Amino acid sequence: MDGFKNEENNVLFDNGSLKIIMMHLVLCSRKMKDDCIKNSDMIDNSENKITNRLTAKYLNNQVDFHFEPQTQEKYNQKTDTYEGIPDIKVFSKDLFFNSQAYFLIESKRIDGSTDLNREYVENGVSRFVIAPPKYTSHYKQNIMFAYIVQTIDIPKNVEKIKKYQQELLIGVVASDFSIIQTDIDYTEYSCNYSSIEIGKIELRHLFFDFTDVVSKL
Repeated sequence: MDGFKNEENNVLFDNGSLKIIMMHLVLCSRKMKDDCIKNSDMIDNSENKITNRLTAKYLNNQVDFHFEPQTQEKYNQKTDTYEGIPDIKVFSKDLFFNSQAYFLIESKRIDGSTDLNREYVENGVSRFVIAPPKYTSHYKQNIMFAYIVQTIDIPKNVEKIKKYQQELLIGVVASDFSIIQTDIDYTEYSCNYSSIEIGKIELRHLFFDFTDVVSKL
């Protein structure tokens, strides 16, 4: 896998970095799927296990960004605890760049069911946009990564997620989902969220099809 192009490596965490990271997630997910099929090595139908394999074996190959799983976020000095644990933190390998500047990825399984669609919003999107947010948004942009584990109609399922956002994200105004790009195995959307407390935040929603390589429950 080629990873990031050389000319893109010189521009870290600017407006173009999110696009690079999104495409890297797609390329690595495809590579992982190919290897699973080639080696007959399926993944358990588990959010953590999909994330672990993706980060341990693929995301950090030949790139100038580091993908770190299960980091602690939003230290609360009053209680000496952290508010949240996002699935993946993405930051420059150059630690002198800015250790506080990074993107966060929150991953959730999606199978079209009510339970997982609600979970996607209630314990996924909300962590970025419900005040006080559990996750920081340094660039006012972050990522929701949907692991599709059962064949679904993605646009129809997105309509269901939109309804849950209206129901569950109290005090937050969410825009429509706008398609950024789509292919046979994934669709990427953008959605903007705004409130008095958080201002305006964009989340990119990546729905990637892992149905062929996850073990059936």
